[in-house]
Parts: sequence; C-alpha cells; structure tokens
Amino acid sequence: MDRFRVVIMSEEYLIVSDPDVCGGKPVVRGTRVPVQYILELSSKGRSVDYIQEQYPTVPKDLIEKIIELMNKNRLIKISY
Repeated sequence: MDRFRVVIMSEEYLIVSDPDVCGGKPVVRGTRVPVQYILELSSKGRSVDYIQEQYPTVPKDLIEKIIELMNKNRLIKISY
C-alpha cells in the first residue's frame, strides 16, 4: 500500500494529515494533537481556555479558528 504525506505550507491550513503522525488522523497544524480531541471538548461545552490548558502545544488562536471552521463547515474534505 502506498503511503502519502500531506505537507501543507500555507498558513491558511489549520488541519493536516500525515501517516507518520498519529496514524494519519487529522491533527492541528504544527502539533500532534488530533482535531477530534479539540472538537470533543468543545462539544461538551469546554471553553477555549480550558482546551488550551489541556493541549498547551496548540495556540489559543488555532483552537478558536478550528472550532469556528467546524461550526461553519460540518463537512470537511480530508486529502490523503
């Protein structure tokens, strides 16, 4: 099976997927934090500050942008 790596150089991309990072799960750009973890905490009503305390490698502004993006776009295409 071929392995593909998604390498995103643009600052506009918040979510990346790489088979060598967290088994290819979508993660926050520049971290090893799966986006799923942030969305789960957000859906449970946790604040951005709380989420950032749990995942200090993810800047607060990225957490806010990811939550905003997912609220606006419930369907996100992930390229592998």
